[in-house]
Amino acid sequence: MTLCRLLLAGFACCACAAVQAQGREFIIYDGQTYPGDQLDVAAASPVMVKPPQRLANGDYSIPRAADGHYYVSGLVNGFPVVFMVDTGARFTSLPAKLARNAGIRAGRVASFDTAAGRERGGITAANTVVVGPFTVPDAAVAVLERLSTPLLGMDVLNRFQVAYAGGFMVLRSAR
Repeated sequence: MTLCRLLLAGFACCACAAVQAQGREFIIYDGQTYPGDQLDVAAASPVMVKPPQRLANGDYSIPRAADGHYYVSGLVNGFPVVFMVDTGARFTSLPAKLARNAGIRAGRVASFDTAAGRERGGITAANTVVVGPFTVPDAAVAVLERLSTPLLGMDVLNRFQVAYAGGFMVLRSAR
């Protein structure tokens, strides 16, 4: 076995299961068990997730993803991102690798307590954050080097009424 296959096999054991069927190898990502004849079908037909939607009353309904988080498309200063909603994050945050694309030029040095520990980063002001159909002007955005996913933090979420029910998060303008 080559080193690459060994590394892939080790990774597959940690994150997902690798199985063989009909002389081919498959990696199972969703944790399900498939009969050998169903693996081709599973590999070619994803489960479609219901997208967020604007409701008739103006609310914005976001379904919970399979990993238990809520994800919402948005913009930071016109740059498209997909935020993971993080009610434990004080600030909406971007990975440093996206800061330039989002028009962020510099940030005031600050210390952040993250899930991975304390991190030094920058805090910026006067950003425009779009969450689904809503625009939030004059938003602070933190920029963190070790962050891998844009986070929608409480600084923006506090500008909405937020409700959770039936596997959905609903944002309503605070008006």
